[in-house]
Amino acid sequence: MTAPLSLLDLPRFEIDPVRGFMPTEEPLQRLPPGYEAWDDLGRRLPELLERKRFRAAVAALPAIDPTPLDDPAAVRRAMLLLSAFGNAYVWETETAAQRIPAPLALPLWKVAERVGRPPIIAHASMVLANWRRLDPNGSLEVDNLDTLVVLHDLQDERWFFLITAAIEVRGAPAIRAMIQAQHGVARHDAETVARELGILAETIAAVTAIMDRMYERCDPGVFYRLVRPCLTGWPEPGVIYEGVSDAPVRLTGGSAAQSALIQAFDAGLGVQHPSPVSGPFLTEMRSYMPPAHRRFLEHLERGPSIAAFVNTHTRGAEPELHDRYEACLDQLDHFRKRHLGLAARYITQESRGDPAARGTGGTDFVAFLSTARRETEAAKHGVSPADGPPRRSAS
Repeated sequence: MTAPLSLLDLPRFEIDPVRGFMPTEEPLQRLPPGYEAWDDLGRRLPELLERKRFRAAVAALPAIDPTPLDDPAAVRRAMLLLSAFGNAYVWETETAAQRIPAPLALPLWKVAERVGRPPIIAHASMVLANWRRLDPNGSLEVDNLDTLVVLHDLQDERWFFLITAAIEVRGAPAIRAMIQAQHGVARHDAETVARELGILAETIAAVTAIMDRMYERCDPGVFYRLVRPCLTGWPEPGVIYEGVSDAPVRLTGGSAAQSALIQAFDAGLGVQHPSPVSGPFLTEMRSYMPPAHRRFLEHLERGPSIAAFVNTHTRGAEPELHDRYEACLDQLDHFRKRHLGLAARYITQESRGDPAARGTGGTDFVAFLSTARRETEAAKHGVSPADGPPRRSAS
């Protein structure tokens, strides 16, 4: 166990106290001079993809070296554009391209190395770095946001990304609450822990309410037929990045499991995922997060255990502490239940029983989310699902 983080530590983990895992500075809407070809292709991407002319446009790209980009915001925008180009190129047709040409593959690979993530579309780019405020002085609520880059000129796709961005912003208080709760654990201060758990439960409930708004402007059929395919990872045996290597690379597509916020709920509450259905996938998805966010999750996991602290107090002595911890797990379970229902509506029902239907991350999402729900329920009883029957707290 390590000492809890200070709120003053958040900047070194690229976490904003108000925006959470979203960047403190607004995402750039254009790159510096010399990179106009990328910005121009980004503007034309939906039209070219619809006309099945995007691969030809990529083949005509000039060779541009991203090395001179030194502004972190410019590097994030370059990764947003180039990773979107990569997925659009591979999935322009139902038959996936087996190679990405060097004019795109080389800068994509270099920029991916700069940001410490795989060279493919991911939550960190399409959500965290893909927004602007309609009213520059307004809030970061979903109705005041628009995307910077989309693969299709569709309200449904924009709404899908913007709802996810709004979840990230609304979830920011959870980060502070978990850190403050760990400080309470370190001081043996049950009152502080209970108070912060109350904030955490409210925040998870608010995040779920935003997720439920997905249906407002994102049609399940449009998502399944048009949006989902281009967010998918590379099929076996992978894709060759020309100019980088002749060996195909197999990568996973975008996934909600790539959200450090969602994984932070588990890390802070002590929810374990020992199942081979959930654990390995969640671990793998961390490699698609910004490295600073991965480090934050590791610190949160090594910090004072909120779950252990709650279990050392009897319910009779500290009923509020137990009630609020269980309320957090109830809300997290409800979030996962709603997420499962959302995925079933947008994928399972639209696939019309296709057994090969998968989420954009390539998982059997029903098995994954169902397992994650069972593991969340097990945490309420102070056990791992593999440990056997629940351990009751003394009353």
